[in-house]
Amino acid sequence: MARVVLTTGCRSGFGLATARTAARKGWTVYAGLRDLDTAGDLLAATRGLDVHPIQLDVTQDEQRLAAVSRITREQGRLDALVNNAGRGLGGFLELVEEDELRDLFEVNLFGAWSMTRACLPLLRQSDRSTVVMLSSTSGLTALPGLGAYSATKFALEGMAEAWRHELALFGIRVVLIEPGAYATEIFGRNRRVCRQAADPGPYEPWVEGIVRIFDDTAARIARDPQEVADAIVGCMVHPRPALRHPLGPGSALRNIVRRAVPFRLVEFVMQRALARARRSGP
Repeated sequence: MARVVLTTGCRSGFGLATARTAARKGWTVYAGLRDLDTAGDLLAATRGLDVHPIQLDVTQDEQRLAAVSRITREQGRLDALVNNAGRGLGGFLELVEEDELRDLFEVNLFGAWSMTRACLPLLRQSDRSTVVMLSSTSGLTALPGLGAYSATKFALEGMAEAWRHELALFGIRVVLIEPGAYATEIFGRNRRVCRQAADPGPYEPWVEGIVRIFDDTAARIARDPQEVADAIVGCMVHPRPALRHPLGPGSALRNIVRRAVPFRLVEFVMQRALARARRSGP
């Protein structure tokens, strides 16, 4: 019998690539979409594969329960959950409004927490199940202008680490995937900045310059999302996957810097980058 995985956020990027990759490896895939009308790219990429698009906004309790009920009814098992659904948000923290920050946590943290809780009764029944959390290098190192997003990913890292210990009691493996810059829609259609980001104010001299630095860096080093999908599916089949999986350009070097370099040096580099952003602005 084929193993079964539920992946959230499958419209594009990591989610779509993971659904396709898992299905090619023989998995039955339930591919969550916030809006089923956006399933076109997923259906085209997975034609002929055992992939089932499913209505799933991870912030909606009734949709979470309906997804688990459908999988229970149709398959009677669940062997992996990939918490991929998430949002980005750019903007200096002072400019982020409360409703924007709460919305970001609702998707990136509470969505993953609620989705995992909903799936645990089924995951416990599997002989070897896995929960994959899509974190980010921003969950390890906070960058100016991405503080709200980093806060959600730092929180996700802590939650996943605790769940790694707790769910091991039932043979459930929990892993964190920590991608750097990859060519996904977070830099395109899904790009989001806070409402006040471009308003006149104390941060105005840095805004355009820091956006330019982010865009130039992403354009230069962003890699194929398929790398991340391969890592996710690899963790799903690995008998003893590690907790953290940093991926992308410079990931090994970033880990060394984070552990070995004094924060004062990191702070110096960040302030130099902000100074450069101001010079390169209008």
